[in-house]
Amino acid sequence: MQQIEIEYKILLTQDIFQQILKDYQERIESDYIQINDYFSHPLLTAKKMMLRIRTKNNHYELTLKRPYHNHRIETNIPLSEEEKDLFYQHQLHNEITDILKQEGIALNELQHLFSLTTHRYDIRLPEGILSLDENTYLHQHDFELEFEVYDEKQGFEQFLKIIEPYHLSYQHNCLSKVVRAFQAYANSHENENS
Repeated sequence: MQQIEIEYKILLTQDIFQQILKDYQERIESDYIQINDYFSHPLLTAKKMMLRIRTKNNHYELTLKRPYHNHRIETNIPLSEEEKDLFYQHQLHNEITDILKQEGIALNELQHLFSLTTHRYDIRLPEGILSLDENTYLHQHDFELEFEVYDEKQGFEQFLKIIEPYHLSYQHNCLSKVVRAFQAYANSHENENS
């Protein structure tokens, strides 16, 4: 399945995260932990693509994100546990592995770099899904508000209304979780080599 992702996101302090969580407590639709395993390849990096396997409630999903204008095209394919294992053994064949091959990326050249664990709270609003995320990766811990919207203009207006009571300012999206995690990964390897 492919979709264009339109989202607004901002990093939060732990105190503001806890306050927003408290303020929206009655509206939380789901509360879960997901683990994202990220993969690297020089061509993924060069083409600004992201590849991961997400584990959530004992279900697995392979995701490829690719740039598309100012947004991203996201391809998601549910995997059985057997298919997940085949991916790790470089033997899975599906739409995403076909795209990777077309891009010149061989499965056996992918590197598993790290895992990112997110405790997510989802709140459904008329304009989209508001998510409060507590993230842990590579000895880092951060907090984020993400609003994935159906309509860019209406969603943006609602996003600004959501963050206003907390005196948060928004110029642009914060770096994505995966970019923050990749930066932490690069920094940890710089420190090892120093």
